Amino acid sequence: MRKGLTAVLAIGALTGGVATGAAPAAASERHDTTSLAVHATGGAVTLSRHSVHAGRIRITVDTTSPNGSNVLVFRPARGVSLATVLADFAEEFSPDPATDAKGTRDLTRDARFYGGGDVVPGTPVTVTENLTRATYYVADLAAPPGPNGPQLQTLVVRGENEESSDWPGRGAATVRLTSNDRFLVTGRLHARGSVVVANVSDTLHFMDLQPVKPGTTDAQIQAYFASGAQGQPPFAVNGPTAGMDVQSPGRRAVLSYSLPKGTYVLLCFVADDMTGMPHALMGMHKVVVLT
Repeated sequence: MRKGLTAVLAIGALTGGVATGAAPAAASERHDTTSLAVHATGGAVTLSRHSVHAGRIRITVDTTSPNGSNVLVFRPARGVSLATVLADFAEEFSPDPATDAKGTRDLTRDARFYGGGDVVPGTPVTVTENLTRATYYVADLAAPPGPNGPQLQTLVVRGENEESSDWPGRGAATVRLTSNDRFLVTGRLHARGSVVVANVSDTLHFMDLQPVKPGTTDAQIQAYFASGAQGQPPFAVNGPTAGMDVQSPGRRAVLSYSLPKGTYVLLCFVADDMTGMPHALMGMHKVVVLT
């Protein structure tokens, strides 16, 4: 899952974003929105509260880790233990592609993933979505599964399940994560704004925004992947990054962020559930311009 970012590619500022000092743009709020702050340190997280009411949750994520953080919200599927899900994570982070593929299949079956924030210091993001009554876990996958991480925090969502009819992403651009491992963008992406991220596929996906040089094309990015190169790509740009972490099929959430205007590439590195190849290497990347 996140292994691909460090083992396969080193685009731009994956390990050292430039602080912008700006807070992410807020998703539209109603009186029934609950706010939750998650602070990550590169393997551990702290929550501003451990119990919230079911309904719309607005989760703001920041980090002090110089290498960035990948904060994920998930829960085991009905009848599945947390230990089983953690074992699935270990498969997903394996160096063996066949084991990676099995990890993706097992995680898709055994857990439900609700996104979360991929952040670098100085560039927080906010994820807004509806959560139903259940016990969830919050982790920073910057520390892969093992004896030293990730450390989990529990989030209890209580009360009656409430689905807000006033979806906070109404009017925002939409990025769909598809079954043919592609990003489908509808609407204009803004540098300071919100985007609906919807997984309309049958497998796990995430979406990261990484800065690249103006004029960069998807053909150039694919050629770089196909070359097997390990060094910094010629189209890389140092700058802050942001993203929505892993979503299960059928999930959607609103990602709010503040980034410099310019050219970015959307990336997903979840392992393919048949080959174990990271989705980005199979073509799941899309160059966009934030205006």
